[in-house]
Amino acid sequence: MGSTTAPPEVVEPGRTLIGEVISSGALMYAPRTLRLLVGANAICVRSLDGRLIWLETTNSSAFTAADGQVLEYAHTDEEAVMVQGDTAAEASALVSLHAALAWSEATLRPGSRQADPRQFEHRAADIRTAATEDGRQLQIVADRETGVILAIAGKSLGGDFDLKLRSVHVVDSAPDHFAARHL
Repeated sequence: MGSTTAPPEVVEPGRTLIGEVISSGALMYAPRTLRLLVGANAICVRSLDGRLIWLETTNSSAFTAADGQVLEYAHTDEEAVMVQGDTAAEASALVSLHAALAWSEATLRPGSRQADPRQFEHRAADIRTAATEDGRQLQIVADRETGVILAIAGKSLGGDFDLKLRSVHVVDSAPDHFAARHL
């Protein structure tokens, strides 16, 4: 499981969606809680104390290396950068349905577009089902207002897992939201 994703188009320029990602079960680095920030042109994942884990903007990427140093790279067509260590892929999987399906390597099951509307974390949401090629089932809860994924539950290759986005707020953007440094 793992994929980088483009930012969604649901967050208006000048606004940032902020939420806490809680992972448990059979996921790498679980259990843990992270902060996810999504802007119109950027995605950032930080620890709760402000340490940068991964940042992707339209023109650069940054991540924290194993030695704790923040490394930043400008995007170029000629050079690929291999990110080593923890990129918090589970957090970026919650950015959109497309990102969740890419991360889990799953596809929506037939009929899942007709998902039942429910309340999840006090937000209107749709529940969709997906499956991997080897038959593992996933339940994906998508927020109706923003398009972010509020929860993914199912089986990884290692067993059952839960991934949740809570405390979702959309606020005016601040320079520190997408700073390529520890805060």
